[in-house]
Amino acid sequence: MKSTLLLSLALCATAAACGDDNQSQPNPATFTVRIENVAPWTVLKSSAQTMKTSGMAGAAGPGEAFEMAFTAGKGQAVSFATMLGESNDWFFAPGPAGIPLYDSSGMPISGDVTTQVGLWDAGTEVDQEPGVGPDTGPHQTAPDQGLPDIDPTVRPIGPTVVLTNGTLFALPAITDMIQVTLAYRGDQRFILRIENVSLPTTMHTSLGDLPIHASPVLWALHAVASPNVLFTPGTADLGQGLEQIAEAGNTSRLALSMAELSGAATPISPLLAAVHTAGEPLYSVGQPDRGQGLEQIAESGNTAILAAAIAGSAIVNTPVGATMPGPAHPGQAFEFTVSAQPGDRLSFATMFGTSNDWFFGTPPGGLPLFDGDGQPVGGDLTNLISLFDAGTEIDEEPGIGADTGPQQLTPDQGQADPIDQVREVPAAAYGQPVSTHIRVTLMPMM
Repeated sequence: MKSTLLLSLALCATAAACGDDNQSQPNPATFTVRIENVAPWTVLKSSAQTMKTSGMAGAAGPGEAFEMAFTAGKGQAVSFATMLGESNDWFFAPGPAGIPLYDSSGMPISGDVTTQVGLWDAGTEVDQEPGVGPDTGPHQTAPDQGLPDIDPTVRPIGPTVVLTNGTLFALPAITDMIQVTLAYRGDQRFILRIENVSLPTTMHTSLGDLPIHASPVLWALHAVASPNVLFTPGTADLGQGLEQIAEAGNTSRLALSMAELSGAATPISPLLAAVHTAGEPLYSVGQPDRGQGLEQIAESGNTAILAAAIAGSAIVNTPVGATMPGPAHPGQAFEFTVSAQPGDRLSFATMFGTSNDWFFGTPPGGLPLFDGDGQPVGGDLTNLISLFDAGTEIDEEPGIGADTGPQQLTPDQGQADPIDQVREVPAAAYGQPVSTHIRVTLMPMM
């Protein structure tokens, strides 16, 4: 539901600016303000690893490996896909939840995680005897050569497979084909290693024994709470490029798809809003935080302190349709109404939830609610909103740094920023436009 909050008290530069009972007042207008979280991303980061540790590109044969280095925080997992090169459309991958990178106590995980990896059928091509069938990886003459699978769903493969022609094929144990390890290097840095441990006698076929090959790897970092980033068991391939990996070891299409889905899909915190006639009530660019409560919004989304310090301000803390206060995640929005008179402006601040101390905000002097003729303003005002750094805490990688919103243990955790001033976040520090995160609209109510 929409917030019923009504901001009707404007902050005035002087008592005369507000007028008195003996002076005529302009008729107020009422506006609906909507701040929508429009972030489109479903994973934090992703990439294709086509180079082996040897420095050569291509599939990994026996004794060869791929290594992927990345940073990750608590509550996050890594997923990947790499083709079993001797198959039609089989690939190694963790389950849909990925491989968690921290344990339940928040400690980083290191060691052999191969038991969390399975072999999957992409459901895109008929299954022939691995290393033998004319449409399998070693023998096909075109990357997509092969008839469609009669079962078009992604599904796990057991130790014994019924091939499309009805014959049985006994697969080697996964641990006899690949070994997957995690190594923690400190400061949220991990290395994921996928090594081909097969031998010339690992896979038994009708034409003799064979080793296996593992294709270049597509990997993605995502929240444990957001699974199924590459596939959903029991459903058809998403058409984003997994088929090209599973059939030909080609990562390019899925890498492009995942790049479009990769980013800091930050929640936005409850916000503090104020209607005023002049001045910069919440913050001034180039000046230190005033110590009135902006720091608490920017670092932990706590609006109470600044609300107490700013007369006529109000807290908006329940997303549309929600029954409890909380942040607005992608797809959610805050909505509230304000009552104002010509000359009034609107200021607000809401935390970039996965940061140390960033917030989305209006220009320091606020958004105009009326035009030069005294007519109410309406429409999309997102281009007037900026991403600010409160200057109270050192900046770390969003969502991953130990002192960012989702990773910190206490609301004020983090080292002091040596640049003690409110400022816009430069593109060199974070290049995504504000419009990829939020949409702000103002609608006069007739």
